[in-house]
Amino acid sequence: MAQSSKRTTMWLESSLFLANENKTPFWLQVNNYGETPETLPSIQLKYSIKNQYDSSRNVLGKLKRFDWAYGTTLVNNFSKKNQFLISEAYLKTRWKSFEFYIGRRKETFGLTDTSSTSGSYIWSGNALPIPKIQLHTPGYVPIDKKGIFSFKAGISHGWFGKDSVVSGHFLHQKWLYGKIGNDNSKVKFYAGINHQAMWGGYSEILKNVSGPNPPTINGYLAPYPLYSYQYLLIPFLQKITPPNTQKVTGYDGGLAIGNQLGSIDIGTEIKINDFKLFIGKQQPYDFGRSISHLNNIEDGLYTLSLNLPYYNINKINFEFFYSKSQGRTRFGKVNESNSGEVDNYFFHGVYQSWYYKDRIIGNPFIIYKSENGELRFNNRVKYFSLLLKGNTKFANYEIRQAYSLNYGTFGKEFLKKQYSLNLLLQKELNQNWLLQQVFSLDSGSLYTSSFGSRTSLRHLFN
Repeated sequence: MAQSSKRTTMWLESSLFLANENKTPFWLQVNNYGETPETLPSIQLKYSIKNQYDSSRNVLGKLKRFDWAYGTTLVNNFSKKNQFLISEAYLKTRWKSFEFYIGRRKETFGLTDTSSTSGSYIWSGNALPIPKIQLHTPGYVPIDKKGIFSFKAGISHGWFGKDSVVSGHFLHQKWLYGKIGNDNSKVKFYAGINHQAMWGGYSEILKNVSGPNPPTINGYLAPYPLYSYQYLLIPFLQKITPPNTQKVTGYDGGLAIGNQLGSIDIGTEIKINDFKLFIGKQQPYDFGRSISHLNNIEDGLYTLSLNLPYYNINKINFEFFYSKSQGRTRFGKVNESNSGEVDNYFFHGVYQSWYYKDRIIGNPFIIYKSENGELRFNNRVKYFSLLLKGNTKFANYEIRQAYSLNYGTFGKEFLKKQYSLNLLLQKELNQNWLLQQVFSLDSGSLYTSSFGSRTSLRHLFN
């Protein structure tokens, strides 16, 4: 009988944010789960406690079939606008290969190198985690004895709260990914799809909007939630069995229930001795016909990531992102199969945008933000991103840079160029103290040109 090996980690971190302008530079702010303040200078205090699953194994070398754990992260930002956040608070339980959790939890979705990506298209970790309940497989589950074929899947239901002109609306998520290759394989293949939706809720603002396709029924966007849910669970059902117009709004009945979007991902991983190469693409979709007709096939996040066995440099990640087509054009030619409509990424006529607490949920290079009473919206983007990781005698380092061309939206075009650079240095002072120094630079016409820094000291409690 193995002894219990549950582990609890606790740490306290203090950070000082400075900049020559009052706006936080791009790389300092994005993909930090909404924790980083938008205005500087600022002092941040962060506390985290996490209880892990029991890692001990029985005489057969297997983990416990059932286990539970928890975690929470609290953040205090002190600046012109003080802010308190509960960025994580969850309870999770595991049974065999499945996990169920409830609460807020930091996570990303989409097939990419999560440790070095510039931002997964559909769910990048840019926004504060949304409270939800989720059933999923944390890792790939083998379906044959040799583990050559495996899958990863999940489904969740979440709550946006009051976050736009709509209040009390819901999150629906599901995903299915497959893998060919086991731990000993030199080459592995990955493919899968994720489906996301904002739906339901109530809007006093939209209540009196009329017309041939009204967005609400007496203010409710899904007055019969269980009835509407079947069309989210099976998205193509709406084409087979049109919804009852007395139970579904005219707006949703003509298009789709809520704001539905996602990505189809493919990738391959190649191991040669101590080298590991990952090549992948995340293909966005907003309309179903974009999938069936390949309308926006050139759009997406392209990744090439290389792990190296060297001390001075052990990771190179190159990414290219393109979202200019949106199904209207395909390789420079007007695409008639899209009927003049576009996959207006992260924008919706009712729910406004794919965002939470004023932060884009997906790739942070897409902008939907209200500033000084004016809406800034930019979802036609082309950018190149390069990351280098390694070690020196004095500290670990990470250099991240991106150059973007920003074209606004169809109907409100512009061209703004932007370059953003980030340098992170990390030093373990001893087993209990960790020091981080970050320098970040913005230069261009999309954001205010600025230079900023973050100095952080973390204490790990044994």
